[in-house]
Amino acid sequence: MTEVFSQQELSEIFGMQVKSAVDDICIDSRVAKDGDLFVALRGANNDAHDFVHQAFANGAALAVIEKSVTGVDIDRLIPVESSKKALLQLAKFNLSKCNGKYVGITGSVGKTTTKDMIRHLLAKNFAGENQIYASRGNFNSQIGLPICAATMPRCTKIGIFEMGMGAPGDISRLLEVASPSVSVVTGICEAHLEFFDSVLGIAAAKSEIFATKTSQEAAIVPADSPCEAFLRERALKCGVREVFSFGSSPSADARVIAHEYAGDHLSMEAEIFGKKVRYRINNANDANIINSLSAILAAHIAAGIPPAPLADAMDSFSPSTRRGEWTLLRERDILLMDDAYNACPTSMRLAIQSLSRHTTRRKILVMGDMLELGDAAVYYHENLSATVDRFGVDLVFACGRLSKFLFDNLMEGKKGAWGENSSQIAERVLEEIRDGDGILVKGSNSMAMNLVVEAIKKHVGR
Repeated sequence: MTEVFSQQELSEIFGMQVKSAVDDICIDSRVAKDGDLFVALRGANNDAHDFVHQAFANGAALAVIEKSVTGVDIDRLIPVESSKKALLQLAKFNLSKCNGKYVGITGSVGKTTTKDMIRHLLAKNFAGENQIYASRGNFNSQIGLPICAATMPRCTKIGIFEMGMGAPGDISRLLEVASPSVSVVTGICEAHLEFFDSVLGIAAAKSEIFATKTSQEAAIVPADSPCEAFLRERALKCGVREVFSFGSSPSADARVIAHEYAGDHLSMEAEIFGKKVRYRINNANDANIINSLSAILAAHIAAGIPPAPLADAMDSFSPSTRRGEWTLLRERDILLMDDAYNACPTSMRLAIQSLSRHTTRRKILVMGDMLELGDAAVYYHENLSATVDRFGVDLVFACGRLSKFLFDNLMEGKKGAWGENSSQIAERVLEEIRDGDGILVKGSNSMAMNLVVEAIKKHVGR
């Protein structure tokens, strides 16, 4: 593996003689590997300084520490005042050695999928796939983004960074690490209402992405959102040179003309800057209709590649694990949609709508709580019963305190079972599924709905 920081660079960054170069950065001792720089962070529940020994045992070359650690080779330790600040130092130093442009992505839903789509489209069309970089997984936090910025290859021509937030000011702090020349807001919805007074408050926090020190080339905003005018105005006030939009609105710069479902994929017709393009999305998830438009638009603006070849590359895109993956379990002809990574009311409705498109014996929803909805949580769970009825869901299995409000609001014939957690409900699901069923599994990440997916795959495979 190519080193990310030389011995000389680390010595310069930290103002001391450092023993070796490093190949990667990690903050979890369990996944540390040969050549890593382990950054020991102190959190609310865990102190990584307690695991420096384990990181070294797993192969880490060096460790950044902010308090004393005994019983290890002192020459492999880099003492600092703050491990978080050290991580920022590494990120800023690395980006100072790069000569690319950056795309920043934020929004309530679809951030990771859109980021992955942009990377895929550019990699398929750019001169040299290794010149395109995208942040890892959902590394979009005050810790995750600096790790990605610190380890981005210096040959990168276009870097794509996902930017998450849980409070006002979070995105502004991320801009201090990576300053995008093109920004994308995927959509604004109820997610994180626990921390904000309104959806408009969420939009205001997301709009921080436009406020870079150097004026941005372009901002891309959702045309169908009630917050579209607000986002557009904020972008222009921040000095963004051009604002473009995507969606189904006739005024959108990238808009859906028509789409058709064909088995496990979507056939799309769209108009981008007045030119029609046709393409196929290799995943029949309704959310990807809009995600694909924003991705094509962003890739086109960032790289200057015409929309048509970018759209053609969508056919070979596959979503990340647990983000709307459709799997046909052929042993029993069961269609399983694994959307277990996260959930909010908007994404839940879209996922149920996607399930309804498929011709299956029955349509089954296995749902965990949608979290971080604040005082509106009960309302959103109770009223999901209308979506269940509208899109013809036959049976619902639910787990978690909040999902009980949905379950109690269902017609008796649609009640499968309710449980306190995903392990409990998985057992009931396995008892009830039949050949030919279509099953959607979705919930907030901490509800561990992936356990239901894994149980179904194991059960059906027997």
